[in-house]
Amino acid sequence: MKRRPHCGFTLIEMIVAMVLMAIMAAQFAPVLSSSLQAYDETLENVIVLDKLRYATERLGREIRMVQYANSEPNSGESYVAGINDCGDSPATNNRFCITAMNATGITFRSNRGDGTYHMVTIGVTGTSPNQSVTLAYSDVAANAAQALTDQVNSLALSYFQSDGTTTATLAGNTDCANTGTCPAYVEITLTLRHNNNNYVQTTRIGLRTTPS
Repeated sequence: MKRRPHCGFTLIEMIVAMVLMAIMAAQFAPVLSSSLQAYDETLENVIVLDKLRYATERLGREIRMVQYANSEPNSGESYVAGINDCGDSPATNNRFCITAMNATGITFRSNRGDGTYHMVTIGVTGTSPNQSVTLAYSDVAANAAQALTDQVNSLALSYFQSDGTTTATLAGNTDCANTGTCPAYVEITLTLRHNNNNYVQTTRIGLRTTPS
């Protein structure tokens, strides 16, 4: 009777297979590591861009709500203190209710859309490039500032008159409708920094020219 040959690997074959697998692993490990690193970097970049887009859009929505004081209400409507002025005394009309505006921040009276108003302050806190863009509301306890995003390298605000090029100043806000010096546009340039790269978004906001 013939004996059946034994099936399996010899010790030498197993050693050769293990050596080949080790060589292949050594070749592909850097490729796999690079792929994982590239994935992580891409994910981090997407997160930064989401922060940038959200903060810019939120700032734009807030600034669009700035109250416009008009001493001439719409047809059929009567003048109402607090609605048709900026809540100051004596009342000053025909202007946006902006109390402070500079290159890195703005404070204004915001129209909530339901006949009520509050003061809003947009600014930055911290030290570049790790600053935060903040929003503060007058009706929030202690006027506490809320952070919109971190990783801020810079926030730049520019103000323009109706021609879109002439700089508007706060001093021109008193009856600026008659002098043509109203700030008709606010341009926001927000820069976030990540891994030594700057991510920039610029948005120009058109302010309302009549009260809602």
